Formats: sequence, C-alpha cells, structure tokens
Amino acid sequence: MGIVHVHRGRLAPALILAVLMALAVIVTLGLVASSASAQSTFTKCASCHTLAKTHAGATHSTTSCATCHVNGTSNPPTPKACVTCHTPASAVLAKPTHAANACGTTPGCHGVPPASTTMTAKVAPTVVAVGKSVKVTGTAGPAAWLKGAKVSFKVERKVATKWVKMKTGSTTVKATGAFTWSYKTAKKGAHRVTASIAKSSTYTAKKVVKTFRVK
Repeated sequence: MGIVHVHRGRLAPALILAVLMALAVIVTLGLVASSASAQSTFTKCASCHTLAKTHAGATHSTTSCATCHVNGTSNPPTPKACVTCHTPASAVLAKPTHAANACGTTPGCHGVPPASTTMTAKVAPTVVAVGKSVKVTGTAGPAAWLKGAKVSFKVERKVATKWVKMKTGSTTVKATGAFTWSYKTAKKGAHRVTASIAKSSTYTAKKVVKTFRVK
C-alpha cells in the first residue's frame, strides 16, 4: 500500500500538469484564431510579438495564464500586465530591436499616451441654393498616426430651437492628413455639419463643427 501511495502521490502532479497544458493549448488556439491586429492593447506590438510566438516561449509556457491575462484568458494582456515581469520598462525598450522599431515612443504602444489629434475643417460655399452641394474639406494629424482613420459627418438643420438630423456619412484620412466629403442640400435654413474622429489606442478623439446656410 505504501508503494501505491507514493506512486499516486507522484502521478497526481503529472496529471494536473497535463490538464493545465491541454487547457493552455486550447486557449492558445482560440486566441491565435482571432486577429491579433484587432486587439486594441497590442495595435503596434502584435506585428512582432505574435500570439503563437509569445505562448511558445519557455517562460510564458510555464507561467500561469492569470499572470498575464489579468482580465481573463479571452482578453489580451495589457502593457501594464506585461511589465510585472518585463521590468524595468526602460531596460526592455532599450534593446536594439525595440529601439529600432520605436516601441518606446510610438503612441499607444507600451503605455505611451495616444497622440493628440488635431483637426481643421471648412465648408464651401457657406451660403448655397437648395439642391446644390457643399463640400467639407479638412486635415487631421499627426498624419503618421491618423492615416486611414475614419472621419464621421453629421449634417443637421435648425428647426425652431432644435437641430434635426439630415444626413450622416464618413470618409477616411489620406496619407497627407487630408479628407473630403460632400453633402447635397435638401432643405432651406441654417445648417451645421459635425466632423468627428473617435478615439483609438494610438490617437485621441476630436470633432469640429461648421455652419452654413441653404437659401
């Protein structure tokens, strides 16, 4: 009986380890199947630190999932969670590869604050006949981070003391930072158009409101 007891005592940890490894594989496969580039906390990091490579690392494969995935295994770890082991951050970011890729200065990466979005816009003409179009042109920056960003538009007409929605639309910011959108007028009166950019992990939100009149 004593021999059996010792054998069972040794077998239990092995079984537990096998189960944990199996669960880790299942979780890993599920996460790898998702788009790494769509995970907001790793918008920049995932281009190098893929989920497959990260989970295959010797240190990570023997570490409890909860150590990194503090918000559950279905959520990617945040830069703050990573720094609990990879510290000090200054030493990690000073490594040749990180320095070459500007990991320590890229907005939205490794805790670097998002870039402050700037935006200008104008409407032309500011007075237009009903049935004619007005064009909204503008720029958004910094262009390096805002390229491809979505600019949403909302046109409203003033009825008594309220603003009534007339139309919505969107466009994207070009590599130069410029954007353009047109609206064909349908009603007479005072109008306003709101151009807005929603916040992301790499840039902040911004909106600009411009007015025009339809006669």
